[in-house]
Amino acid sequence: MGGVARRAAALAVYRRSGKDTAVLVLETGNDMKQSDNLDDPANKWMAQALELLNINIVNTTIADLRRLTRLSELDQLPKEMHSLYLSSIVEPSPSPKFSVKPYSIQTLRPSEGNEEVHVGVLAVSPPGREELHGARLLSPEEAIERYLPEVDAKSDIVILLARMSGDQLVRLACMYPGIDIIINGSSTGEGKEYPKVGDTVIVEASKQGESLGTLEVEWDAEGHITKSVNQPIPLPPMITDSPQLAAIVDQAHAEQARLAEEEAKKSPPLTIPSVFAGDKECKICHEKAFQVWEKSKHAHAIDALLATHDQYNQACIPCHVTGFGVNRGYADLVRTAGLANVQCEACHGMSVKHVKSPQTEKPGLGLKVKQKSCTRCHAPEQSPNFNFETYWAKIKH
Repeated sequence: MGGVARRAAALAVYRRSGKDTAVLVLETGNDMKQSDNLDDPANKWMAQALELLNINIVNTTIADLRRLTRLSELDQLPKEMHSLYLSSIVEPSPSPKFSVKPYSIQTLRPSEGNEEVHVGVLAVSPPGREELHGARLLSPEEAIERYLPEVDAKSDIVILLARMSGDQLVRLACMYPGIDIIINGSSTGEGKEYPKVGDTVIVEASKQGESLGTLEVEWDAEGHITKSVNQPIPLPPMITDSPQLAAIVDQAHAEQARLAEEEAKKSPPLTIPSVFAGDKECKICHEKAFQVWEKSKHAHAIDALLATHDQYNQACIPCHVTGFGVNRGYADLVRTAGLANVQCEACHGMSVKHVKSPQTEKPGLGLKVKQKSCTRCHAPEQSPNFNFETYWAKIKH
């Protein structure tokens, strides 16, 4: 589910469908690769993708700001950046390596109909464990108290972008009724809408870009919201990718895969025997079952990742190999290529003991495959059309 290439396609359709509506595109933040390596190439490509998506405003977390600053030092940011990066909690610096603004007043005019409107946007995201060298960070309350009066005075409506808990959002809405809308992002968000707090509308974005959130609002002359409709647009695999963004994604994945393979080649060899026997051992006694498996997509699952350069992407690997994340299981394509693909033991469990004593030792998860073994990977986000009976009939053995 999700991805910038699908989001671009869905956003283009949405823009075309609302000619009489002023559209503001906002990003809730934490877009960069949150790894210890600030030089991760994914960050360079994500910055380019955000530009191609025509995002108006990006909520800039401290984690992202550190990575954007590093990209600026390496001269790897897009030459022209139209997206505005906001962080209300960062004290303005006289000579920042990457510039963020504390707030923005956006002037919008629909292509047809109404007169222009002014939308004020603030952005607060507590830094957590992240530190920003040489900068003073304000608390969310300090930031809002400093900038909200000025923003409110210049705006028809005020939006706060945040990355906080539900309780914190409600507390801010109670403390600062001048905020008309709060849009929250988190690693677990489902795109829901919270109950209104006074006149403040509170919604959240979906985690990992699984959907494109749309919030349509109307307000009266006093700036009070009279109508709001929160509608996430799901981004399942059947949505056609934007070709331009798909090319960016492919380049990003290819570069990451190349670097990951180089690191794998430098890693020390694995000297302790695996707890997985491997498909060749299974074939010795289960020839007919092996032949059924060999003709299935499970037997070639790693090929799907090779096609998209995701063979080292740890978010994808678990469902395309055998024993990833298990001690002495799959490590990478360099050192444990023999455990690539969804082999017998991915569903039946580790079987080293079974191979040595087939009469007395069963595979770790048993001979009969249970539905929950399948739904670990065939979840609605990845396989929206999955039905156990239908799918099992294709690989029954």
